[in-house]
Amino acid sequence: MQHALQRVGWQVEAYGDVASALDHLRERPFSAVFCDSYLRGASAGGFLAWSRRIAPAVPFYVIALNDASGVGSSGQRPDAIVAFPPVDTELPRPTTRSLWDVPAPAVRDLPLEGRTDLVSLADLIEMLAVTDASAVIALAGGMVGRVYLAGGQLEHAVHVGAGDIETIGVRGLGRLLDLGAVDFQVLPYRNPSRRTVHVATATALTEATRLIDEQRRDLGLLESVAAACPDATGIAVGYALTEQPADVHGDGLAAFTAAVALLEAVRPSAGTVSHLAVEGERAALAVVRFGQERLLAAQAPRGRSVVLLSALAKAVKQSRR
Repeated sequence: MQHALQRVGWQVEAYGDVASALDHLRERPFSAVFCDSYLRGASAGGFLAWSRRIAPAVPFYVIALNDASGVGSSGQRPDAIVAFPPVDTELPRPTTRSLWDVPAPAVRDLPLEGRTDLVSLADLIEMLAVTDASAVIALAGGMVGRVYLAGGQLEHAVHVGAGDIETIGVRGLGRLLDLGAVDFQVLPYRNPSRRTVHVATATALTEATRLIDEQRRDLGLLESVAAACPDATGIAVGYALTEQPADVHGDGLAAFTAAVALLEAVRPSAGTVSHLAVEGERAALAVVRFGQERLLAAQAPRGRSVVLLSALAKAVKQSRR
């Protein structure tokens, strides 16, 4: 790629890592940035976001073997996708006036606040990781969630949902990545109350992105049961071995806790149960076990156990289609 750019008139400075490229982009005037779509320790989208902030007027081109149309967040798109292997006649040409003869621009202070519809949370985390930054990202003043990084490494993530239920770690990060547009601030680093992320930042982002699909399916399960049983007082979905459900509707925590206790109570006599419904003195309870030790549970007024169980089973069946 370097040789192809030189053949069409570019003077090329090549960098093996993103951090060095960003440092020089702050200090020196470049005519353009050419970025491989496959980077080590960073993503083209994160590099693009930094480049736009440091040098917004400098064209940014992504070099890609395959489709790279998804690079960048909303409002942060490359100027063009350059196909690999390169074809000289299709490569961008340098302007006649070289920026190497222009005085170096002053280093810009990066903004410490913004909105996730302009800079996605994933890109923001990658930008901080690339520069080994230590900071706390507060979403909606910290009331919706917080992300802690030390030296570019994710330490803790927490999402605060309905009823002030907190989801932490990589799963919490997935919820934060799936938020709509929300204000953020990058604040000075402080130690988190505990460390909940124990993998590399890039790995955490990849796993959190995967969990977004699961979380959306969970919300679909809750909505399906709530529509079928409007009188349900609580609905919850989550993993059987966790203390708290992943998602709730109404008083879902009570339903989940009761369902876990009930399944454990019948295990000695019935073994692992997949579907169970009971009528109590004050309420009905139903639970369905599915997938990898996951539970969908619900409570309703007394006399509704069979209806609840049918709604839970139907919701799980439909989610598998």
